[in-house]
Amino acid sequence: MSDRHPCCDPYRDGDRTDPNDEQRAGRVRIVETSEPGWSMTYRVECATCARRFTVTQIDGPALRWTWVPQGEKRRRAH
Repeated sequence: MSDRHPCCDPYRDGDRTDPNDEQRAGRVRIVETSEPGWSMTYRVECATCARRFTVTQIDGPALRWTWVPQGEKRRRAH
């Protein structure tokens, strides 16, 4: 059985994908958010396959988002 999800695999490698934009486009559904602020956490579900992600918004010179599929550990940068 494959764990490939062509509909939402690109989220795993990007850091510029705003979950709010993805929800407006109909690609994901935001299930839950932390308190609004510069650093936030979102619980997001893919609209196609129902795969869930934990998305962390990171403040910096530009906002970034890390998408981690729920049930998977975050990969370390080497």
